[in-house]
Amino acid sequence: MNKQELITTLTARRDATGLSTADIASRSGLTERSVRNALSLQGNPQMSSLLALVDALGLELQLAPKGFGESAGTDPGYRPVTTRVGHAVAQAPSPPPYTNKRGSP
Repeated sequence: MNKQELITTLTARRDATGLSTADIASRSGLTERSVRNALSLQGNPQMSSLLALVDALGLELQLAPKGFGESAGTDPGYRPVTTRVGHAVAQAPSPPPYTNKRGSP
């Protein structure tokens, strides 16, 4: 996944959950401007901001070896193992209301 695909995935999740920029900012601890910039295709968020956005959208970031899940065109008998991750992300309910570590919204 490249940066553009990651940003597109995060904005699709934002749209699917119906969260506003202000909602995401509140949940992530970022400013609204930082959220807008990070979710723009020209954005280049720091890792800490990216992790805060992912969490605010009710997602988690996972790493996999390059090429994982791609079809192997050299082996005609190869059948990729389907995963449910993409489907699960699309079907996941909106994240619960955010509360900070002290228990208040």
